[in-house]
Amino acid sequence: MMVFFFHNARFYDPYPWHVKNAEQSFGMFLFVALLHAWIMPLFFLLSGVGSWYALKSRTAGWYLGERVLRLLVPLYTVGVFILLPPQLYWDRVTNGQFSGSFLEFYPSFFRDFNFDLLPPFVFPWSGHLWFLAFLFAISLFSLPLMIFLKSESRTRLISTLARWSNRRGGIFLLLVPLFLVQACLRGFFQGDHTFADLVYYLICFLMGYILPADERFTGSLKRHVWICLPLALVSFCVEGQLVMCLGYQPLPGQGFSPLGLYLLFQFVMSVQTLCWMVFIVGIGAKYLNFRSKVLEYCNEAVLPFYILHQTFILLVGWYVVRWNTAIFTKFLVISVTSFVLIAATYELLIRRFNGMRFIFGMKLKKHKV
Repeated sequence: MMVFFFHNARFYDPYPWHVKNAEQSFGMFLFVALLHAWIMPLFFLLSGVGSWYALKSRTAGWYLGERVLRLLVPLYTVGVFILLPPQLYWDRVTNGQFSGSFLEFYPSFFRDFNFDLLPPFVFPWSGHLWFLAFLFAISLFSLPLMIFLKSESRTRLISTLARWSNRRGGIFLLLVPLFLVQACLRGFFQGDHTFADLVYYLICFLMGYILPADERFTGSLKRHVWICLPLALVSFCVEGQLVMCLGYQPLPGQGFSPLGLYLLFQFVMSVQTLCWMVFIVGIGAKYLNFRSKVLEYCNEAVLPFYILHQTFILLVGWYVVRWNTAIFTKFLVISVTSFVLIAATYELLIRRFNGMRFIFGMKLKKHKV
């Protein structure tokens, strides 16, 4: 839901996006900035947790086969052929790079393939579905390490990490790999979804993978919840001072100068990422550790919801941003309308039919005899 509202707010921030409102909103800008440091790292951390449980009862081959069905099938079917082309069409029209109809644009979507994004996982344009390609690549590349951590020889290593984490402030040792990746790689790779991002998300994925391995990790998360919340907010404010007061925001691939500000900025972003993840997962462990029919329904719907959400947001927003009305009204209309369309599409066209469940990476329903 937070990534859903994040993308609903992107119409009104000052940074380029596929469709933009004529006026900007400082409040929406703050909301986007607040979520930017942790929203996708949290996705990968939770995916790592899921992989731990998946590999408890599956062989490596079975696990990889499930990753193909869950991630690559949606990406290369409904993603590439249905959901991504209209997103790129709206993007090109908004930026004055195309002026015809969508039917005229559609064939051109398949002419230029993006070889910068994780070869051989190549497709014309990734949109928000880059997440599926990254997650599959990380699942594939980290599989030998995940298998090792499941073996008997991993016991001492995980036990040592859990013991360190269980000490007061021990959870902040996880800052070390996050900061090292940010500091050493960000200056080299230009653009979005680069190798630096891949390594950063890999670290988050592996953090999530070891969390269920020892109960001391969960205990440490719970104890540091109310320490991490103020640290997350303070680091967010420091980032704001660097960006808005000093005008400093190092763009990926733009080098490391001036080095002091560069290292400070990357450290602040690493603190934000870790502290928000600890706070959110710790709160979940403390207060949301129960089962319910609503949670079971939402858990099954989460991947189709993610796959659908940005295209529906842009579909509604393409028309609503042209209205001569307040930004909050537009935000509310786009959010409610797109959510209803996504929920109805999932419930009426996807959840009930095995063919559609397969295309959207869901487990097939067993028919009652």
